[in-house]
Amino acid sequence: MAEGAKKAQKKRCPKCHREFTLQSVICDADSTLLMLVQEDTLINALLAEKYRVLNEIGRGGMSVVYKGVQEFVDREVAIKILQSQLVSDPTSVKRFQQEAQAASLLRHENIIKMYDFGIHDGRPYLVMDFLVGESLSDIIRRDNQVECERAIKIFIQATDALAHAHRHGVIHRDLKSSNIMLVDEDGKADVAKVVDFGIAKLLPNSGRQSQNLTQTGEIFGSPIYMSPEQCMGHILDARSDIYSMGTMAYESLTGYPALMGKTIVETMEMQVRETPKPFAEIRPDLQLPKEVETIVFRALEKKPDNRYQSMEEFRDALVHVGKILANRKPSSSPRSTITNMAPAEKGGQDLSKARINAGADSMKLKEAPSSVQSKSMQIQTGTQIKDKTGTVPAVPKPNVPAKPFYESPKMIIILVVVLILVTAGGFFAMQITGTKF
Repeated sequence: MAEGAKKAQKKRCPKCHREFTLQSVICDADSTLLMLVQEDTLINALLAEKYRVLNEIGRGGMSVVYKGVQEFVDREVAIKILQSQLVSDPTSVKRFQQEAQAASLLRHENIIKMYDFGIHDGRPYLVMDFLVGESLSDIIRRDNQVECERAIKIFIQATDALAHAHRHGVIHRDLKSSNIMLVDEDGKADVAKVVDFGIAKLLPNSGRQSQNLTQTGEIFGSPIYMSPEQCMGHILDARSDIYSMGTMAYESLTGYPALMGKTIVETMEMQVRETPKPFAEIRPDLQLPKEVETIVFRALEKKPDNRYQSMEEFRDALVHVGKILANRKPSSSPRSTITNMAPAEKGGQDLSKARINAGADSMKLKEAPSSVQSKSMQIQTGTQIKDKTGTVPAVPKPNVPAKPFYESPKMIIILVVVLILVTAGGFFAMQITGTKF
């Protein structure tokens, strides 16, 4: 059997994932038709006598991605290889080769790095960076959105990467949140990596021959991220990627796709005709800055001429608004009570002396209540204290509050007399009327 072929070993239920023997037909638990599980003999294969295939980590419509290791240098790599059933399709082979050409043109810290290209057992493959991190789509799915300042930093990197690609004549054409990976690199977190140039287009200024694998009217891409001109099958330029970047920014900030219908066709029609809802309408709980919304919606203009005309322009707008938000954010550190203090070496006040003076000021504040208390004692005891002139300062008379009326002896006598008269009058009335208790 040729290396890279697959051999059926057992069957598996696609619903409950239980495994069965080859003789079984349906799952005895949920009556689902069983599927063959095939052994991938590419596992542990050695490519070009230096890349060892370890295990599968992803699969798409055209290719399979494996984790591998470059032997002798012990470097982890990702190996992307064309699916075996597409080897006989010339268009698929040429498209895979064009991805290799596009990747080989780009050298940017925010674009996945390609190390090698070759053919194994008739199947073309790419050797790239093995990225350890999570995709932007994973973060959105987990956290429901990306915090505004974090999103701006991510998209500054992504737009800079695409600006580099456009300068080298490469249009991505399949920008989506799952194609932005975030990794930790050189001690920095959230380093963005643009991946998957599988349907990239090479412009004449790339210096490479474009193989015209798509014709006018053909549509490739992910509908919820596609530009209106891409949905209509028109010829694309760099501004199509700008629109796609805008859809990713909208989704990251709000947690919702900019436009999405019930079907693929409906979604594509919405991309052509409809405008996304304002941030405040779709996420009123977030209070996203208006300046950020303005940038995103300009990238989402239906007509390419109304969008940013380059990724550099888009990036610069993000950098500018990022600075505005940073200046607007209140400082979390407490303010010092010592101001305008010059360094000691420049003739200013020494820091230790400033601390002593600040301590003395605080002591004065603590002494203030005691002086007030001494004046109060003077009033209560009648003690006279002369000032520097030798005179006795006038002491204000204390404000003595009035006693309640029931504490006055005269009022008590009057109340007793009134009570006696009322009682006597009542007793006399009872005697006249003959009333008894």
